[in-house]
Amino acid sequence: MDYFLNFVNDLPFFMAVFSRVGGMLLFAPIFGNANVPLQVRVAIALMFAFILYPCVEKNQSVLPSDIITYALIAFKEIAIGAVIGFAASIIFSSFTMAGSLISNQMGLDTAAIVDPSSETGEEEQPLSILYNMIAILIFLSINGHHWFIKTTVQSFGMIPLGSFTYTTVTLSRILSLFKSFFLMGIKISAPSLVVLLLTVVVLGLMTKVAQEINVFIIAFPIKILIGFLILIIALPFVINAMKSYLVPFERSMVSLLSTM
Repeated sequence: MDYFLNFVNDLPFFMAVFSRVGGMLLFAPIFGNANVPLQVRVAIALMFAFILYPCVEKNQSVLPSDIITYALIAFKEIAIGAVIGFAASIIFSSFTMAGSLISNQMGLDTAAIVDPSSETGEEEQPLSILYNMIAILIFLSINGHHWFIKTTVQSFGMIPLGSFTYTTVTLSRILSLFKSFFLMGIKISAPSLVVLLLTVVVLGLMTKVAQEINVFIIAFPIKILIGFLILIIALPFVINAMKSYLVPFERSMVSLLSTM
């Protein structure tokens, strides 16, 4: 009974913790996937916040008594969690971008339009889904989800409740992550893109040498065949590249938190 009364008294503090955790799960990789029902995400956020809030030092912050100031602090906590989750999801977006670039060059755009398995209603390139699934498996195999939860716990020590302040350093850090992850997507897709580009050049030369060959008919199956062959050959290298990019994940998140 005493525990229940203490929890009721700490309810504003608990809701502030829940706001940060909920904002994180809104954009977090795996947890914030569109295929995960909203009710499940809310339940995970409540469970995580319930476990976490006794570990957060209450003397780090003084929650206001008026509702307007408290709502502002709750909004700040949601923003902190959203920044953490969004920054973590950028790295998976780079893998999705790599798969999308390769799919586009192989001519698999129609497969995205008529995909019956898409539950979100959005057009998803098949290779983007493949690369994203591989990245998720690697992320789980190296305990990346543990790092993500650990980073969220560390955020309460580095950024006490209600003390979030926007700085240009934070924006610069996020833009730097955008830049590095964009280059990552280009590097992962580069082998297939180069080979497919050379395939197009060869097919173009064939039209000059043997004009009786209808290149428009044979180009699509040839590009798809060569594209899949390159994917099979390059897959071990792609997996190693993904792992090398995912391993420094925790350090990148902590570095971002230090700028807030």
